[in-house]
Amino acid sequence: MEVKRYSTKEEVQEKAGAHLNKVLDAHAHVPTLFLSSGGSSLELLERISIFPSNLTIGMTDERFSENPKVNNFAQLTETSFFQKAEERGAYFIDTRVQPGDDIEIFAKRFHGALAGWREEHSGGRIVITQGVGPDGHTVGIMPHPKEQGMFAELFAGEHLAVGYDAGDKNEYPLRATITLPFLRMVDHSLVYMVGDEKKNALEKMLGKDGTLYETPARIIREMPEVHIFTDIKK
Repeated sequence: MEVKRYSTKEEVQEKAGAHLNKVLDAHAHVPTLFLSSGGSSLELLERISIFPSNLTIGMTDERFSENPKVNNFAQLTETSFFQKAEERGAYFIDTRVQPGDDIEIFAKRFHGALAGWREEHSGGRIVITQGVGPDGHTVGIMPHPKEQGMFAELFAGEHLAVGYDAGDKNEYPLRATITLPFLRMVDHSLVYMVGDEKKNALEKMLGKDGTLYETPARIIREMPEVHIFTDIKK
């Protein structure tokens, strides 16, 4: 695990983008699954210029919404990154809501796509960008400090992706997300954290003591390779 601190958001994005290009280039000889977080992490994609020949692209988590301004993958399709990737023959895990979907069907399809990729590409690599919220959530895994059993059952089971209702924990409660077991499979994660409002979350994530159900972002301590890019001062 490595923490890289820079003075401005713009510098963080520049350095993070360069790092992503380096990682994707290093894995160009094998099938690569690249999952992007939504929200501000989508800004990093415009800095990617490396598109390996066997690249599959998707989202780390998804909002269960037909609104193209809310659904993460729908927003991804509007980026120049998506257009360039499509032109270069990339594959996509499409997490837009389909007619007849409910959250369980939606999540099952997401899990199936991830499991299918792993089965087909046993020697492949998984690269992700990983966001962290001020509450310590990461991807779509929200903290549940008073519901430890439910947290474990939902996020630590055998599924690679799950769907659930986050209630008042998030502006978009119905969502699907990759799980803790999947995050432990990730070969390389770039954590993108900007803004002083996330300072407490960063400290809890890096601190010696803590739990996943209180601060899900602490999962980075169990992942093979993580690089944190931030403008948050010590």
